[in-house]
Amino acid sequence: MAMRIAAPAAAILFGLAGCANNRVAHFAQGSPSMAPPDWMVGTVDGYGIVVDRFGHIATQFRAHEVGHWDSARRTLTLVEHITYPQGDGKPQDRIWHFVEHGKGEWTGTANDVLGTAHAEQAGNAWHLQFDQMLPVGGSRIAVAVDDWRLREAGDVAVDYSTLSKLGVTLATAEIAFVKRAKK
Repeated sequence: MAMRIAAPAAAILFGLAGCANNRVAHFAQGSPSMAPPDWMVGTVDGYGIVVDRFGHIATQFRAHEVGHWDSARRTLTLVEHITYPQGDGKPQDRIWHFVEHGKGEWTGTANDVLGTAHAEQAGNAWHLQFDQMLPVGGSRIAVAVDDWRLREAGDVAVDYSTLSKLGVTLATAEIAFVKRAKK
């Protein structure tokens, strides 16, 4: 399965490099839907790389996400486990709590996010922006994260994130996501 999506996902990821100038409304007609209740509910596995500002692949990682939708409250809880195979193998956990405000507008909080994250969704696109404390060496620095996720097929989405500080790009992350079939 991974090999079938590798080449198309790579081509799409390279195309996402220009996402900084995009607006989520550009994807309003895109399909299938990336609306969180459609895509983020259930289990999703991701396979990604982090590329430093010099263009070098800094690390690889795996993501495992499990989402739960509360339709009465219009809230989504998304539990992320991120593992870096080159590291100690311990997952880094993030638990997102998103609230839908209508017309594709969302806000969210998480344990390592500073303040409130803001997201927009339209068609097959999800655009999330937030600040977080990032471990670098022996310290932690605040960085801005600009994250785009595009659903490309029923069970495949690609993600392109930019991490920056004071407007200077420090790194990018590129991820291919595969949604697990419901049991």
